[in-house]
Amino acid sequence: MSLWQTCWMGRKYDMTITYAVEPLADCRTEIEGLLYEHWLEVARDHDVIPLDPDWSEYERLDASGELHLVICRLDGHVIGYYVTIIRPHLHYKSTLHGFVDVYFLKKEYRHGKIGMQLFVEAEKALKQRGVVKLFSGTKTHLDVSPLFERLGWKTTETLFTKVLKD
Repeated sequence: MSLWQTCWMGRKYDMTITYAVEPLADCRTEIEGLLYEHWLEVARDHDVIPLDPDWSEYERLDASGELHLVICRLDGHVIGYYVTIIRPHLHYKSTLHGFVDVYFLKKEYRHGKIGMQLFVEAEKALKQRGVVKLFSGTKTHLDVSPLFERLGWKTTETLFTKVLKD
C-alpha cells in the first residue's frame, strides 16, 4: 500500500478506507455529490450566497499543479476530501504555502480516526510536494480546533466576515 493510502477496519462492519492524492478529473463528479451536503452544514448566509463553485478555475488550478486534492474513499466511494491551493505566499515568494480551501467528511464517518487520518495524509502529501506552511480555518459553529491542536497546528489569527448585501 502506498504512502497515501491507509486501511482501517471498522468496528461495526468491515470497511476499507483509503486516502489518495487524486486529480480533479478523477473525482469531480463524486465531490459534486457531496458539496451540497457540505454547504448546508458549514455555510452561513444561504439566503444571499448560493452554492456556485467556479469549476473552470478549479480545473485551471489543477492543470497548473496548484490544486491539491486528497480524497477519502470507503470501498471506492468518496466520503471526504481535503482541498488545498499550493503557491508561494505573496509575502514569502521563496517558499511554498498551502491554503486549505475546504475539508469535509460525511457525518456518519466522523468517528474514530478517519477524519484525523485524512488530515495526516494530506499533510504528508503536501510536505512531499514542498509545502512549508499550511493555512486553514475552522467554523465557529462547527469548531474542530481540538483536531488542529492535536495535529500540532497553532492559532495565529481570527477571521471575520460580513455580508454587504441587503
